[in-house]
Amino acid sequence: MKLKFLSPLFILSIGCLTPVITSAQIVQACSDEPMLISQVQTGNAAISMGEATDLVNGWLTAKSRIFGPPFDERTLASYTTGTLYVDTLKAMDFLIENDGYYEYGVQKIESVDQFASSGQRATIEVRVTEDSTFYKNGQVADSSFNTKRVRYKLEYRENGWKISDFQILN
Repeated sequence: MKLKFLSPLFILSIGCLTPVITSAQIVQACSDEPMLISQVQTGNAAISMGEATDLVNGWLTAKSRIFGPPFDERTLASYTTGTLYVDTLKAMDFLIENDGYYEYGVQKIESVDQFASSGQRATIEVRVTEDSTFYKNGQVADSSFNTKRVRYKLEYRENGWKISDFQILN
């Protein structure tokens, strides 16, 4: 029996079983039927791909309350931390001071392209379709409807998983 360590996941390679990491679980691929082995958790900080996807979906839904009336800082704090939290607070202040806001239509994760989790950090790369309209002084100033590939960085804090940063890849 060979034992490979991928912190914080432990992957057992037995015989012809070849580990393939997907969705925060390890699927053993072989000529036999695949066998599902749950992710080994490190304390209560482990996050699955499904939980990470739910967090991003929650963030997408919350954006209408964050970047538009009521410009809800409590909602922002429940989904973000670090750089994203600070930068979004600045954006909210700018919108309020300049009589601007966003409204959102369709916001949907089309696919999860990649996911990895290690300890108190995780990264998820998704394709997001989003319909947004920017208003300035009550008038439409800009509008977009597109699908983008976005990489979200997640961090575990004392009160749960939050998004710490994101990057639009295309």
